[in-house]
Amino acid sequence: MRTDLIASLLVDARRTGQPMVVPEKTAIPTDLVAYRVQDKVFARLWPGAHPAAWKAGGPSDRVEPTAAPIAQELVLKKPARVSAKALGMVGVEGEVAFRVAKDLPPRGQAYGEEEIAAAIAEAVVTIEVCASRLAKWKAAPGGWQLADFQNHGALVVGSGKKDWRRIDFRRQPMEIRIGSRVAKATGAHSWGDPFRLMPWIVSHCARRSGGLRKGDIVTTGAWTGLEAAKAGDEVVATFPGIGEARLRID
Repeated sequence: MRTDLIASLLVDARRTGQPMVVPEKTAIPTDLVAYRVQDKVFARLWPGAHPAAWKAGGPSDRVEPTAAPIAQELVLKKPARVSAKALGMVGVEGEVAFRVAKDLPPRGQAYGEEEIAAAIAEAVVTIEVCASRLAKWKAAPGGWQLADFQNHGALVVGSGKKDWRRIDFRRQPMEIRIGSRVAKATGAHSWGDPFRLMPWIVSHCARRSGGLRKGDIVTTGAWTGLEAAKAGDEVVATFPGIGEARLRID
């Protein structure tokens, strides 16, 4: 199936609010093909716009990470509210993100870790609202989930810490409260230190989108996994010493 047709199916699912059934025997064979679909969907939904944020992550540092762009209208600040039904929400994740302080455009030489670190304004707490445009999304092939922006719905940006280099992420505690339920973790990021994803996403965006820009936010993946949430829940993600993010689900 051509990438433009896949993009059309995903765009229609977003606009109608009706999850699409993945066609039988239709595979998205590589991450590169999935990214082409993402770009076509993004261009149709937000023509002429540049991503305001990116999600990056992976189950461990032994596999290639994946990425998805996030449009400005999906970046929420307090007081943040979302409609579970309208988004097709499947859960929430508590994360740490990095806000970029300067443009990192494409160039011949790769950006070094120290140069990238110097280009980060702060670490901020985020809540990713996960959503899917796919029917039976858990059973959907991974390529389709990646094409569907790796199940992204919205990003809530909370408070942060400018002196982020002093954070020992491998010992950093956090909790995410969903209604009356609390999930806690310490040093639980899949890459140990979420900053380790930044060189990869800087390179990825330089090849793909003209590079990260000043003000862009890169969120780096869940610390407790995908947490179930429903309409009526208030969600609070707290990383002591860094900040917190809050969300109300309607």
